[in-house]
Amino acid sequence: MTDGHLTTGHSGPKDRLPGLDLIRFFAASSVLIYHYVSSYPPAGTTSPLVDSLTHATRYGYLGVELFFMISGFVILWSVQGRSPGQFAISRFSRLYPTFWVAVLLAAGALVVMPKILPGLQTHEISLRQLAANATMVPGMLGAARIDEIYWTLEMELRFYFLVFLLLVLRQERHLERWVMLWLTVCTLGAFVTLPRAINFLSLNPYGPFFIVGCIVYLGYSRGWQAPRLAALLTSAVLCVMASLEVRGEFITPDALSGKVIPIAVIAIVGLLIAVVRWPTLVPNTRLIYRLGALTYPLYLTHAAIGRMMIESFAPRFGAGWAIIGTTIAALIIAWLLTVLVDEPVRKPVNRLCQRCLDGLWLAFRKLRSATAP
Repeated sequence: MTDGHLTTGHSGPKDRLPGLDLIRFFAASSVLIYHYVSSYPPAGTTSPLVDSLTHATRYGYLGVELFFMISGFVILWSVQGRSPGQFAISRFSRLYPTFWVAVLLAAGALVVMPKILPGLQTHEISLRQLAANATMVPGMLGAARIDEIYWTLEMELRFYFLVFLLLVLRQERHLERWVMLWLTVCTLGAFVTLPRAINFLSLNPYGPFFIVGCIVYLGYSRGWQAPRLAALLTSAVLCVMASLEVRGEFITPDALSGKVIPIAVIAIVGLLIAVVRWPTLVPNTRLIYRLGALTYPLYLTHAAIGRMMIESFAPRFGAGWAIIGTTIAALIIAWLLTVLVDEPVRKPVNRLCQRCLDGLWLAFRKLRSATAP
């Protein structure tokens, strides 16, 4: 859900890392498959093939945890040489315009599709709910999410706020100290009950996933010394513990998942390290770039619309054909959103926000000069 291609000011490689694009698309595809195969098909519509696939696809929700790891890496990469205002503008222009269109698409689908497709539950969405969802943090405003997958975006925003706060406090040179402090808090929180405010700020229980990405960035940019390796191992263990803790929200917490999840979590940690450590493993091609560009729109739009399509079509055509058709539709919608909104709008919005910020700063300086004794 974040960029895999950035130009930075650190001493490491300055080119884009195509491997990040590829694993971002892999993460989004995993979440899509988890929803379409393991979550959405109505009872009685699946085939033996779909039933057999769901034993593997039910772990696709772990793609969200991979997203968080990638975000930790990319955000620390992206703040190098940027002011707090530049960082905030870059995140706003990257996330919000596409998100707003996706929210409108989801809201429209929830209202319109039950009227034209049989067997779907009707929905009513108020302007208040729509406006609250447009902030990405509707839960904080007492509104229900239009699409439940938006909870991950709230986690991302909380992480961005922490990084923004460090930039405001001019702690860029001390990022590693703050990451280690964060790791210490998360380690403590894994064994004792912390105050609610501390859990909120530490992103509990998902903080360790962001920390893994942060530490991988520190190793990538500054070298792998013993303290960073120890921190990486500690955060990876915390990720396994957190994944086992929250698995009941996504799948049946049975004995098999208790064995598979630790292996899967360690594997995705290793995957992130591999694409960063050996960037030539993934060719720097336009196809890889396009897959990375498709990731965010695909994640935003696949769930609400996809659920309704599968629930409506699976009873008539079978879950297999409904899944295939819905996947194709999801990719087309994501591609359209990418080429019509995400890519063409991002830079103009960034420039507009920068001009507004510069104007506000100039007005502030003039006001301060006028009121100075």
